[in-house]
Amino acid sequence: MIETLVFGSLFLAAVAIAAVLGFVFLIIKIVFWAVLLPLRLLLKVLMIPVWLTLGAVGLAAGVVVVPVVLAGVAIVAVLGVLGAILALLLPAVPFVLLGLLVWAIFRRTPRVA
Repeated sequence: MIETLVFGSLFLAAVAIAAVLGFVFLIIKIVFWAVLLPLRLLLKVLMIPVWLTLGAVGLAAGVVVVPVVLAGVAIVAVLGVLGAILALLLPAVPFVLLGLLVWAIFRRTPRVA
């Protein structure tokens, strides 16, 4: 019983120390954030031309790449439709061949006058 009480008090002391350290680090973080805020804002303002340039490069690359990608997608779609049609018609090949065989046997040949 005493061991549980000692363990509980040690745990409570550890939690209290963690809470104090967490609060101290929170205050330090708030101070750093407030002190460095003007520098962060200045860097963001200086990065605007870089972001615009990257956006323009991305737009130009998109204008070049999108038609190529769409052509590839169209080719894949057409091949997929052809494959699906072939997969649906392939089981009917024996019946078509049997019908052609029956037609070849029983067709009427033209009579020579």
